[in-house]
Amino acid sequence: MASDMRGGARRPKRTTNACVACRHSKIKCSGNEPCTNCQRRALRCRFVEGNSKVMVSERFEDPFLWRPTAPTSRSQGIYKSYNGCVAFESGIAEDVRFSVPFDPPSKELPPYDTISNGHSVWTTPFTLPSRIINNTYKKKGNWIWLAPTSLWSFTVRLSLMMTEKFDLESPYTVPKSMDQEIYPLHWNHAAVDAAIDVNGLPSIDHATYLFNTVKFHLDHSFRVFDEKDFLRQLQELYHGDSVEKARECRLWFVQFLLVLAFGNAFLLRTRKSKDPPGSKFFVRAMSIMPELSCLWKESLLAIEVLAMAGLYLYSIDHREAAHIYVGQAIRIAQMDGLHTELPEDGLGAATVTRCRNLWWTLYMMDRHFSSSLGIPMITHDSDISALIDPTNSCSQSDAAFSLQVKLSHLLSFILTSVYKTEKTPLGTFLEKTKSILQTMAGHAQEIERIIHSKSQQSVETMPKGTRHITLLYHECVIIATRPLLLSILKERLEKLGHGEQDWQSFLAPTKALISTGIKSAAKTLQILSDEDSVLEVFLPFELEFTYGAAVYLTMANSLFPNALNGENYSQEAHSILDEMIYKGNRLAAARKTELTHLEMLFQELAVRIERRGIQTLTLSSPDQNREDVEADTAGEHQEDEMPMDPDAMSLSIPGDASCSPSAVGQIPSGLEFLDHIGISSDEFMSIIDRIGNPDSHSMLDPEQARRQGL
Repeated sequence: MASDMRGGARRPKRTTNACVACRHSKIKCSGNEPCTNCQRRALRCRFVEGNSKVMVSERFEDPFLWRPTAPTSRSQGIYKSYNGCVAFESGIAEDVRFSVPFDPPSKELPPYDTISNGHSVWTTPFTLPSRIINNTYKKKGNWIWLAPTSLWSFTVRLSLMMTEKFDLESPYTVPKSMDQEIYPLHWNHAAVDAAIDVNGLPSIDHATYLFNTVKFHLDHSFRVFDEKDFLRQLQELYHGDSVEKARECRLWFVQFLLVLAFGNAFLLRTRKSKDPPGSKFFVRAMSIMPELSCLWKESLLAIEVLAMAGLYLYSIDHREAAHIYVGQAIRIAQMDGLHTELPEDGLGAATVTRCRNLWWTLYMMDRHFSSSLGIPMITHDSDISALIDPTNSCSQSDAAFSLQVKLSHLLSFILTSVYKTEKTPLGTFLEKTKSILQTMAGHAQEIERIIHSKSQQSVETMPKGTRHITLLYHECVIIATRPLLLSILKERLEKLGHGEQDWQSFLAPTKALISTGIKSAAKTLQILSDEDSVLEVFLPFELEFTYGAAVYLTMANSLFPNALNGENYSQEAHSILDEMIYKGNRLAAARKTELTHLEMLFQELAVRIERRGIQTLTLSSPDQNREDVEADTAGEHQEDEMPMDPDAMSLSIPGDASCSPSAVGQIPSGLEFLDHIGISSDEFMSIIDRIGNPDSHSMLDPEQARRQGL
């Protein structure tokens, strides 16, 4: 009997070593490599032994997953310094070497020969020459250039494209925020020999409180002052000759006033004043700012002051001026070599650490400001050799800071590769996106490690730094996948009234990516709606995260009406904006107006699609739906039997029922620490497999499928 069983096919049976996919679906796993379920569903079959070792079946090992890892020289890739820090340079694929602790096989990337059906991906609604609109605001230029990567520009482009297609009267030529300055701000420069006014300063206790407030809001992302030196000089200002101190240390006094400006901006909540929060001290600081020709003499302090000024201006929507100040700070930093690996022997460990933190602060500001404005970044990754603290051997705050640098690096790669041209062949786009997802998988593991480590030690909610990198993580996913939605939208608009077309050939290789983007946008709004966390009102980043996610979900809901499973994410986004408006953020009111206008246009698109009886698009095929129902049915008989191993499981696998945005947050007990992130590293690996599996794209070439008897 035993020999008969060994001679026949192995019967699927319950095993404690179930693969990751079967654990997610709560179905019986055969224990084979690959298992029966993964073969049937064309998934990468992975088994976990113990807590760390991951076994991958050779048959399903994805040759696209890894690139050769050994850098040819110090000028490429990532290398480790003598002190354990890490530097990155030009290649995004090499960044995976440090981020993902698996041993990659050295195999070449297969070409996307199966994706040769003429499909393209658009990154912008318009082609060259550049699109401009007239500027109606008298104090600015004669025209406004619609940059390719700017979210604001993307809003205007969508509005123009859809209003022109629908022959509608646009309620405005440009968004309201460009018709006027939301926060007018002006100052006059004081003479160099003019006496510095030290009247009207807060008490030393109040000033210290404001400093700690600024540290709480900024230090996790922007390290723009030396705490020990700042507090020492603060004591000298209040306990000595204040006028003489301000005169002798003019630039430090400017920094002190900027700290007061930020502190008041973070604390004040008024809806009546038209002046920017904290502007009283900001204007005083800028009026006594030394001339640019003298700033470089106190280089580190000058860099900190210029960075703080740029961040304040960016926060009140003076983005052009903010970019100029940050650009000046970067150039002074480059003159002192902050972008390189500085010697600790000559400068001391404290100075090198300060320089390193300051450089990466500028780096992140440059990436974010440039992305917002849609202009080229000031610095190039290939010119940077400054080191980053490894996330697995430093404090949680330093780990979060290092990971934010890496995510900013990834964002710059997305902007310079995915958005490099306005139209990209689908196969090329998928190849670039796959490289991005490889890096995202590594960063997901680092976030998981940070969250898991913290959850084992504390009962507190998600720290501010971890919250920010998680939102930035999802922003990278949204920006990387947004061109897919834009491409479908353009095709929808162009084909209105021209009959049906075959969408399956485009959606087959891209629906997992689109679903991932939807999930990231939904998770972004969920994090920002968390009642246990404080919503950032003055700094504009959470406003930008909210608006970007809301626009993405608005597009997705119009193009794929069933993708959101009836969830009202528009209401959630508006609630976040309303809270910001209530607390005095006038920028949020402008963004809400623009979002409402876009929602109106997409509602009009949905009405016209329904009126003309055009096919409703979906992200799941009938066969896939049937398989998911079968998996769920099988899971009902096994739900209580399967072990829930946090180390062996990711949140969900794209394509399963758990991938829908409505399932976000619905995870089993024991995995709450992963609920913070939304998309796990295992999920990215699964998406990579789906993109790189040629069998899953056979439907892209029906003639080839017929020849192969499929």
